Amino acid sequence: MSAPFSEPGFQIGDRLELDVTAEALRQGQLLLAPALNSLFSQPDVSVVLETAAEPIALKYDAAKGALKSVKALRPLAKQSGALILECQSVQPYRFRLLLEPAAPVELPPPITPSQDPLTFAEEDRALLRNDRLTLARWRDFRLALQATRLGMVAGFDQLLCLPWLREVDLLDHQLRTARTVLRRLRGRALLCDEVGLGKTIEAGIILQELVVRGLARRVLILTPPSLVEQWQGEMRRKFGQNFIVHDDPRFREKGAQAWAAHDRIIASYHTAKREPHRSAMLKQDWDLVIVDEVHHLRHRQTLLWQMAAELRKKYILLLTATPVQNDLEELFNLVTLLQPGLLSTARAFQRQFVDRRDKLMPRNVDQLHQLLAEVMVRNRRSTVGLALTRRIAQTHIVALNAQERALYDEVSRFVRQHLRVATRAQTTTARALSRMSLITLQKELGSASQAAAPTLERIAQDERLPQDERAALQQFADTARALTTGSKAERLLALLKDFPDKLVIFTQFRATQAWLQRCLQDAGEQVVVFHGGLLRLEKEEAIRAFQGPARILLSTDAGSEGRNLQFCNAICNFDLPWNPMKIEQRVGRLSRIGQTRDVYVFNLAAADTLESAVLHLLEAKIAMFELVIGEIDMILGNLDEEKEFEDVVTDLWVQSQDSDTFRAALDRLGEQLMTAKENYVRQRAQEERLFGEKFTPEG
Repeated sequence: MSAPFSEPGFQIGDRLELDVTAEALRQGQLLLAPALNSLFSQPDVSVVLETAAEPIALKYDAAKGALKSVKALRPLAKQSGALILECQSVQPYRFRLLLEPAAPVELPPPITPSQDPLTFAEEDRALLRNDRLTLARWRDFRLALQATRLGMVAGFDQLLCLPWLREVDLLDHQLRTARTVLRRLRGRALLCDEVGLGKTIEAGIILQELVVRGLARRVLILTPPSLVEQWQGEMRRKFGQNFIVHDDPRFREKGAQAWAAHDRIIASYHTAKREPHRSAMLKQDWDLVIVDEVHHLRHRQTLLWQMAAELRKKYILLLTATPVQNDLEELFNLVTLLQPGLLSTARAFQRQFVDRRDKLMPRNVDQLHQLLAEVMVRNRRSTVGLALTRRIAQTHIVALNAQERALYDEVSRFVRQHLRVATRAQTTTARALSRMSLITLQKELGSASQAAAPTLERIAQDERLPQDERAALQQFADTARALTTGSKAERLLALLKDFPDKLVIFTQFRATQAWLQRCLQDAGEQVVVFHGGLLRLEKEEAIRAFQGPARILLSTDAGSEGRNLQFCNAICNFDLPWNPMKIEQRVGRLSRIGQTRDVYVFNLAAADTLESAVLHLLEAKIAMFELVIGEIDMILGNLDEEKEFEDVVTDLWVQSQDSDTFRAALDRLGEQLMTAKENYVRQRAQEERLFGEKFTPEG
């Protein structure tokens, strides 16, 4: 086939000629193109080599992005011909790998002057008649031809990477941004689109184009901790790029050496600035560095900014919707990461471009814009013509029945008491239970009593606890398992009677999902489940069933990542993550570009619980469900907190003596959130005045 494959586009009989090197074959490995990596990383995909007397199954090494077998592949290094990958079945994918010998090249008879006026020098004629003439193999010729074609594309007006993209609804402003960054800004740019316009997609297109053209091999992505997994998933699903994250066991076992061992790495800011990682990372040469939410690096005196400035990089992309927050000097600092000296020195910049009376007010605006045009691209929702449909949120506060209420209160007291012990210990001691286990238990209680039973039983077996506590926990577990219904489930069934259309129901826990599935099926509902434990083909089948006859998709948060469900326009949060960005990801599966109907968001929360308190905080103080996707992160970024939002809430709850003091603490946090939102709105207005439409990418 002449065009590159885009998984899952294989059909039975499709054949793909692979580009291989003799050196790789001698090492027993067959490196795959980026577009094939995500396909072969699936457990149900297999490939058999049929060049030997007996077919040999090849194993896929995800870390190297290669098929491996020293015994089978090494002998191929001495043979000539083309390696062909042929599809034999589709569900599941089965391939065979075969070697097609190069066809012998026959020279035409020597040309004589009598047949044609063209003549050859005697030495040239002797060369053409030489039986030992070495001719290029067909595979080598094809490789040279591909290189020649790439070389003929002198600029970036034509993007070569687009056939490799998957599950991406490409928008015109994203393509124009990619071409502008590659063509005019030479791969070093500040992407300042307003939230919701797809800066991640733009960065991914630029990355993929550099990879396809052979201009980028080693890539580093730096991001806040909460976005590490999101970036990894986006790069894998949409661009076929497999990145390893800093907390992957394969990465951690290598220690500081991991920075040299892997070519594609995603790391959080906090990891990157800590030793020994910082020094190891700075020793490497990076082809491309991407920094998300780069406004966190706006101060030159911080370790983060200094680390980013010292990185050895050829290309660099800085992503933020708010490049200026408190002072124009922040803009100077970010631009200096891209092109040191473009805005002269800090002192000269202040003297020439900053009003002495107001550090947010620029002077010599036209000249400043002319310089910023060398590094900045900014798209606005008003100019790209994208409008989202309305979001209509309804919150249902559900009163727990007597059994549920007693169980929630008793277990909550246990969790709060032991979280205080764990906090004082600062580490797991002989008396301290795992903070993560305790928080998980509290979240399960807010989801459904039945979901907490397995965790209660597991903690009840912990021999560090006194016997009376262990007995009480086992009794709580028995009570939770014995509950055959639940107040929230009853409210959900009532909601389904009032709302007749398709509905995505989200829960954080598999135990809740399994219990709800039984409840809904007993009520006569047609339900399909979606969770991270399904195989790829099973996930695809679940989505197809939901598009077809099934009315309800019952999903864990695995369904909030990378799945576009615009054919549905309603979700129900059966339980609520304490991290508002995860709630936003759920809503974003439906409320996104391409949605033509208003989106309904139903929130279920048990009364007088931690979940209902968090939900009230987000709704009352910042009207979370009215925000554009991405704005909640901008607001939380303005909080003067190093901790994640859910850790802030957890600590307030643990430190409070009773519900009254907790409510008072949440009120104070709410005031901080309101201030953070006001700051964000002010920043957005200031940037509109400062930048306007000046940095729209070229057509």
